Amino acid sequence: MSQHRIAPYGHWKSPLTAEGLATCSIMLNEVAVDETSGAIYSVECRPVEDGRAAIVRHGKEGQSKDVLPKELSALATVQEMGGGSIAMRPDGQVLFSDEESCNIYLLDPTSSEVALVLPAEKGIRYADFSSHPTNPRWVIAIKEDHREATPETQATNVHNTLVAIDVKLDPEDPKKEITIAHGDDFYSHPKFDPSGKYVSWIQWTHPDMPWTGTVLYVAEWQECSLVNVTRIAGKAQEESIAQPKWGLDGNLFFASDKTGFWQLYSYDMESCQTRAITVSGMEHSDFAVAEWLVGECTYVPLDEKIIAATVITHATSKIILVDTATCSAQKLDLPYVDVDSITRISPTSFAVVGSSKTSPQELSLVSFNSSLEVSRKVLTSTASFELGPEFVSIATEYTAPQKYGPLTDGEVHMFFFAPRNPDYQAEDGALPPLLTYVHGGPNGAVTPALSLEIQYWTTRGFAVCAVNYTGSVAFGREYRERLSGYWGLVDVGDAVSAVEFLANKGLIDGNRIGIYGGSAGGYLTLRALHMYPETWAAGISSYGISDVKALQADSYKFESQDVDRLLLSKTKPEEWETELKSRSPCYFAEQMKAPLLMLQGTEDKIVPIAQARMMAEAMHSKGRVAEVVEFEGEGHGWHGKKAIFESYTRKEDWWKQYLT
Repeated sequence: MSQHRIAPYGHWKSPLTAEGLATCSIMLNEVAVDETSGAIYSVECRPVEDGRAAIVRHGKEGQSKDVLPKELSALATVQEMGGGSIAMRPDGQVLFSDEESCNIYLLDPTSSEVALVLPAEKGIRYADFSSHPTNPRWVIAIKEDHREATPETQATNVHNTLVAIDVKLDPEDPKKEITIAHGDDFYSHPKFDPSGKYVSWIQWTHPDMPWTGTVLYVAEWQECSLVNVTRIAGKAQEESIAQPKWGLDGNLFFASDKTGFWQLYSYDMESCQTRAITVSGMEHSDFAVAEWLVGECTYVPLDEKIIAATVITHATSKIILVDTATCSAQKLDLPYVDVDSITRISPTSFAVVGSSKTSPQELSLVSFNSSLEVSRKVLTSTASFELGPEFVSIATEYTAPQKYGPLTDGEVHMFFFAPRNPDYQAEDGALPPLLTYVHGGPNGAVTPALSLEIQYWTTRGFAVCAVNYTGSVAFGREYRERLSGYWGLVDVGDAVSAVEFLANKGLIDGNRIGIYGGSAGGYLTLRALHMYPETWAAGISSYGISDVKALQADSYKFESQDVDRLLLSKTKPEEWETELKSRSPCYFAEQMKAPLLMLQGTEDKIVPIAQARMMAEAMHSKGRVAEVVEFEGEGHGWHGKKAIFESYTRKEDWWKQYLT
């Protein structure tokens, strides 16, 4: 039996290395299935190839093969966040958008040959493709036009439409592209029904986001145009519709949060009636997610009456089978607590991308029989190494009362990960330093699933608290809307409430607390350091916002008007200027006591690099400790191995220096 080594928390030697995470891990972006052959195609973003998005074909027996030529990368960039990059055609070919050129190609996965379907003009992007089921020459898609936009006008001069594309590969017949829906700010989920007679889609208008208010439409398809357009559900500012998709029987399914949670509904095209599919006991759970990415897919019809669905309660997912006729559900014996996508293969099988409490995100083939006995075959994992179960820190869910900030009448949700490494123990009586992780969004969420980044810290002897502060999704509409007007106030107070709760329980050392996050989590980090300077010993902000007014001026279209809802919806117009300044951390460097590390990509379109440089300058002018690490060529998050490696090593050095 091995002896525990005595070593201080934060100094334990871990099997997870920065080198391993940079070179032996991938990101799984999207999945498409050829239902005729059962072949499953996944899009893998690979750090060792500078973040290139490869397309991999997985056979039923588990054999995998790269099918996309190396010079291409299947990554669409509509709305900057991505998604909707690939789609299956009825003939088994894969339609995709190339990252660099934004051209649309057709890939023959058996030969790896690609044919150019539509060359994209500079400044034009496409995503979220749907092929006509019986006439594959027609494809519908989102088109995003940046040709009139400059970095200063990308919030207002980018135009989104729905287009029909004629992909008939005939050199004598030039490609055609026809606008079929226009005039609104955003479009998503364009889909042909199984007969090819109808098209459904979602659209929304500024200042809405997909989770605040969207509208679902259906129209008849008449070669290159939509007629008899009918509004089905949804309302600006009030009701969010998510993931419309056609059932095999021609009914249209969708999720709506009009009850306060994303519940399932079906729309009958013949009777024009909408019916709620309300599963008893799950009325306060979500069947959809906030659609930051294009083309989200967390439920799918398997046959005429059964849906395989992800149901999310307090940021924890499980996969169930819903009988749409009886509104009853049966849970499948699957380990996943965080599900990214479900894609149909047959009436009794589907592909799932998900992660469990003990394994990182993976792509699996799931089959079940009439007795609901499940077989699961893992086709690929995001990590090509295993973290032994004895090293895995399992999440504990806690709920704390809100004690700090402008709202103190609610609760703060969190997942706590204790230090865990079988080779080490700390000195008697010592308590671990805490890393407080605050997710991005701010309308995002963190789950109890195994995160290699969190385990990187817990195996070294740090505790991690991942906070689902007010505004987080996966707790219902009311919880996420409580942040409106209070961004940078209530969420920051929630982080402090969570930390105090853990300190009072004797789980952490209250004098050695760090805070970190990216994007909105980076903003929260910067706010926390000056609003509650006594709480924190150090902070790390990745692409965080330091000046919200400057961000508004530089903002990209998707989120450009959401800042007003989050920051100003409780403020009188004549006080807006003052309020924006009071919510901008760069004006409060003097109050910051904790040393600050900032990580930033030079090509970030969402939070420009000026935000980090501005913050560092402000801190240096007040004699504070601040460092900026710039990653050349990286955007909003790291995709290349060099940036991933350096981000881990720089963070580790920072935490060791200031928390241990």
